[in-house]
Amino acid sequence: MTFFDERSKDMLSLSEMFKTYYNELFYYGLKLGASDELVKDTIQDLFVFIAEKNSFKEEVRNIKAYLIVSLRRQLLKNLKKQRSLWSNEVAEDCVFDFSSEDFLISKESNAEMSEQLSLCFRKLSSRQREVILLRFYHEIEIVDIANIMEMNVQSTRNLLFRALEKIRSIIKKTDNANWDNIDLMFFLFTVLNSNRKKE
Repeated sequence: MTFFDERSKDMLSLSEMFKTYYNELFYYGLKLGASDELVKDTIQDLFVFIAEKNSFKEEVRNIKAYLIVSLRRQLLKNLKKQRSLWSNEVAEDCVFDFSSEDFLISKESNAEMSEQLSLCFRKLSSRQREVILLRFYHEIEIVDIANIMEMNVQSTRNLLFRALEKIRSIIKKTDNANWDNIDLMFFLFTVLNSNRKKE
């Protein structure tokens, strides 16, 4: 059984797809606030579902985006069920927490910058953190992020813009000269993408 990814122009078998995207899906699931075991089980269920259907439900332009949106929907359902067993109140917001380790490129990286960036992210809303993660870590295009987050494209662009502006405004208040002349979008792509490739 093979699947065509129009975005990368690749034909992938189900096992290749699992190996290619497992780490990214697992990382994303953890950022949603799910436990290791729940994320692993949900990813496995997702691939079993695809295997049993023998195809995708609809024509897929971007396999990674399809897998992430499917994982997100199922994980949020599972988390709601789990939380409703513990409490009458079900959290509507995702966690999407970041630590300074998420922003380390190498041992030589500036630890202070990493910590400052982590603090910036804590001041963002969960949805702002999610849009940053999808755009700069997973390298997903805005149109696909809109689908994943169940928003229209313009609202998604606005969300990303506001998140970046908030990070910039917080960084401006720091005394760290290393931030001078840094292209924030390029920096986020470099740092988060570097961490993705190390996993």
